Amino acid sequence: MPWFGRSGCLTEKSWQLDERYGLARLQFVKRIGVDGKLPVDRYLFEKQESSVRSGDKVCQGDEKIGEVIGIDLADRWVEIKKTKKAREIHPNSVFVDTRGPDTDVLAESLFRLGEWVKDNGLEAQGGYRAACDLLLRRPPRLADGAGPLIRSGESTVAAAKRIGASLDYSVLAIQGPPGAGKTYGGARMICELIQRGKKVGVTAVSHKVIRNLLDEVLRAAEEAGIKDLACVQKVSELSDEGSVPASLTEIKDNNKALANLKDGEANILGGTAWLWSREECFQTVDVLFIDEAGQMSLANVLAMAQAAKSLVLIGDPQQLEQPLRGSHPEGAEVSALEHLLAGAKTITPDKGLFLEKTWRLHPKICDFTSEVFYEKRLDPREGLSNQRIEGHPWLGYAGLWFVQVNHEGNQNASPEEVERIAAIVDELLQPDVKWIDDRGRSRRLQLEDILIVAPYNAQVSDLLNRLRNARVGTVDKFQGQEAPVVIYSLTTSSPEEAPRGMEFLYSLNRLNVATSRARAMVILVGSPRLLEPECRSPRQMQLANALCRYVELAHVLA
Repeated sequence: MPWFGRSGCLTEKSWQLDERYGLARLQFVKRIGVDGKLPVDRYLFEKQESSVRSGDKVCQGDEKIGEVIGIDLADRWVEIKKTKKAREIHPNSVFVDTRGPDTDVLAESLFRLGEWVKDNGLEAQGGYRAACDLLLRRPPRLADGAGPLIRSGESTVAAAKRIGASLDYSVLAIQGPPGAGKTYGGARMICELIQRGKKVGVTAVSHKVIRNLLDEVLRAAEEAGIKDLACVQKVSELSDEGSVPASLTEIKDNNKALANLKDGEANILGGTAWLWSREECFQTVDVLFIDEAGQMSLANVLAMAQAAKSLVLIGDPQQLEQPLRGSHPEGAEVSALEHLLAGAKTITPDKGLFLEKTWRLHPKICDFTSEVFYEKRLDPREGLSNQRIEGHPWLGYAGLWFVQVNHEGNQNASPEEVERIAAIVDELLQPDVKWIDDRGRSRRLQLEDILIVAPYNAQVSDLLNRLRNARVGTVDKFQGQEAPVVIYSLTTSSPEEAPRGMEFLYSLNRLNVATSRARAMVILVGSPRLLEPECRSPRQMQLANALCRYVELAHVLA
């Protein structure tokens, strides 16, 4: 466990090259320019395991250094926009500022919820009833009466639109596996509400995710011919000129954003938990949509629930969980959707909707994904069996592959796997290798059609050095993306040598996300010793079984 100082930054005495929350042994290169009167400096760093990303605020001890505005894991440089005070300071190490925004507004909202429950109980009408329903895992309560959530002959999207408009101070959860159309369905639910004269809120763990859903709402509104849609997003920084659609307005000030909603100038408002938890937001929208609710903590959703009469949670707890930094009380990692599922892999038909069709996965990939992660409830839509790779000398048309690479002593980097992956990529890029899509259209397979994933940044760095311009990254980088072919480098030589233990390397969520980016083919590259872990608990057996089941279903090559 790292040691954090009063500032919320790692202290020097805790620093090691494998500490993920910082960068060590920085070497100043040059000042590359000025951004808003603040200097931007470039530094080189040694190969190391680090989770530092663009947008992170960094410090040294108690001294704020600035913000990372660029980082290259292949060439190992980082660019830092300095604070005014640190403009002439050149640190030899920096650490992520883990404090984040002030959480007082969230805590105060939770306190108001607690006070309301104390005075009114969990069964009281209005006010915080949706929050209480979420806490108690109640099924959606509908104004048009009881009955099955999906009616006979009704599509899941049609049911979602009907239920969303009929929620009665309640909660609807929608679980969407990979490629199942979560954003598509959510956007059309929002358009249905707007057409009924409702006000809608949109939130997620980041401004980027909020914007992604808002963009889809604008597309859906255009398709449906909706003219009276007025959309505002509360942002921390305005986007570059020309990158914002005419029908979307960005506002940096909370009060101005809320004023647009309350005065009727906007009927959709997007913002993070720090907006919706404010007391003045109480009951400002009819329905609040929480996107990627499998990554949003239950506490944060409860803090925001006061802003709406009803809640719609969209996401998938079987994919990546909420990113947490520092130390937290036990249970803080549980997302709102995890809480509703109560340990189940999929949501039950009486508690919410499950998007049962994937629009991405070839049936051979879907069979694995559905069995291991979704209780065999996920099916491929018609036509996905057309997706395939043709013309490769030893790979089949579609499905799962496990390429064994023997190596010893590797932890977070494997040169043997880097070379094997480079050879596979070279073979895939030969002129005769074709990608056939779901409509049967054929073209030559290109480098951007191959997505390469590794669990550790050190391996990502080595792969990027070997395969310039390739799509290479950790699982976190590629959630939401897809490609005809996915190559997953397991990297570590044996279970005992896995950095951060079995829970990370064998993570079910990470295996699910990595393999489900593929449209036609998944190629796992790894040491066969990873299939022989000495499991010491039922949880470790569960983790190992998923990887072993993959190999059972895959073509295995030495």
